[in-house]
Amino acid sequence: MSSNYTKPNDPDHEDKPQDWLFGALLFTRTLGLVLPENHGVIIDLVGDMIELYPQASRVIVANQDDQIVVIDADDRVDLNEGDLVLIINDNPN
Repeated sequence: MSSNYTKPNDPDHEDKPQDWLFGALLFTRTLGLVLPENHGVIIDLVGDMIELYPQASRVIVANQDDQIVVIDADDRVDLNEGDLVLIINDNPN
């Protein structure tokens, strides 16, 4: 089965690993510029995301230590998708 997530306006395009890597790096860099340090967003996993990351159905995508990290958040039923959260580290270095 072929996929075309990276160039949906080109019906003949078939994604290559380089397309996915470029998209991931570009989007990660963008999030690093948009999300303040120790802030994240609640994301409900849908579609293909569930198959690719079966250990959780909800995550926090956050900017921590100049990296974008994914934190399982199934236990955070008090928050809605899209909510901005502050990550508080109980064990600072």
